[in-house]
Amino acid sequence: YQIQTKFRDEPRPKSGLLRVRQFTMKDAYTFDIDFAGLDKAFEDQRQAYCRVYSRCGLQYVIVDADTGAMGGSASNEFMVYTNAGEDLVASCPKCGYAANTEKAQSRIPAIADENADAAIEKFPTPNVRTIDDLITFPGGAAADHQIKTLIHVAVIEDKQGRRNEIILALLRGDHPLNEAKFASAVGAICRAENAELHEVRPAHPEEIVDAMGAHAGSLGAVGVTKLKILADNALQGRANMTTGANEDDHHLRGVNIARDIKVTQWADLRTVAEGEGCPKCDGVLRLGKALEVGHIFKLGTKYSNSMGATVLNADGKPVPIVMGSYGIGVERILAAAIELYNDDAGIIFPITIAPFQIIVSPLNVRDEEIKTAGEKLYQELTAAGLDVLFDDRDERAGVKLNDADLIGIPFQIRIGSKKLKEGKVEFYDRASRQSSDIDLSEATDTAAQKINEALQKLNAANS
Repeated sequence: YQIQTKFRDEPRPKSGLLRVRQFTMKDAYTFDIDFAGLDKAFEDQRQAYCRVYSRCGLQYVIVDADTGAMGGSASNEFMVYTNAGEDLVASCPKCGYAANTEKAQSRIPAIADENADAAIEKFPTPNVRTIDDLITFPGGAAADHQIKTLIHVAVIEDKQGRRNEIILALLRGDHPLNEAKFASAVGAICRAENAELHEVRPAHPEEIVDAMGAHAGSLGAVGVTKLKILADNALQGRANMTTGANEDDHHLRGVNIARDIKVTQWADLRTVAEGEGCPKCDGVLRLGKALEVGHIFKLGTKYSNSMGATVLNADGKPVPIVMGSYGIGVERILAAAIELYNDDAGIIFPITIAPFQIIVSPLNVRDEEIKTAGEKLYQELTAAGLDVLFDDRDERAGVKLNDADLIGIPFQIRIGSKKLKEGKVEFYDRASRQSSDIDLSEATDTAAQKINEALQKLNAANS
């Protein structure tokens, strides 16, 4: 494994530490002789990640995720729920199912179509360009009785070279296409044909007309036999549907998918919605924004096959190395903690990732007695093995206290003239915002005890 700086040609850096061109990454890879070994290594890494995030004080959830460009047979993301997140996670409060919406599935009620044996009929639909237009058009159809046809271009490479191939995606009219699921399904078809998928993108208007003979808004798959057609599972068994006629300003009604459309591959292509049924139980899915702080992959033999990386098995025969990949975005842990733990005064860092465990603040460094007491206490705390910041700036007390709150140091010891004359200092807990007066002579023991309790609390959550 390694922890080092990475660079990415990020087109739109944003959100502070969340999307940047330079960042710190913890990468690890495992290499096994078979898939059973990968399963064990993957689970070991998964448990290690759980310990890391628990010790960092993060409230995380493990979700099923799309493998994306990395490829492989399976992957898990470690997510932290926050409104600053860039991902949507679908989860079931009843059974604990959770998945990135790029991967999530759901249950939806079946629709019984009337007059399933109806013949296809073409009818004019002037100026109808969208699903909603057809809903309100006289003689049109409800969204769940329409077939949405989306045209994409797949950039594919095989033994004959690289080419662009038009591929159709069919969905129910009220269902949005999930681009990640679609790309995954196209990639699976390519692999079955010993080809490599480089890119999938929406077709340009001129490409649509060249391939279909009509503009967007009047497209359909009836009669299309020379192009690959991927259809969403929710369309299986549907009949008496309405779709474009591949003739501008015309549509078809009475479409029976099994009878009238040559589907190349059925797949889960739609994005799940809030309130749909959980695929694992009879619960209901909820959607929430989340921030990815880690991702682990079962790469399998994708890369070892391409590189010819083999090892001899027990029978002395060469077999491809079975790989796993595991990554933690180090700065994202910090960003997630800040999003989770803050108030109107600033950050409230968990003790394990705070810049310092405790800060000593002499409130008036021009007072020699206060300054000397602060320096001595700082030395005692440091000698006790604590991570201490000594604020010896010549600033007003309010500035010092506000700064300590802002940067989120868990505990503060404040030394003021009045209390010091009584042999006392103020001990302040940043999380609870509660303070108490303690004897200066007991300050080091009190600080060590409070810090140890905070550490034990995180370790208990990890056990």
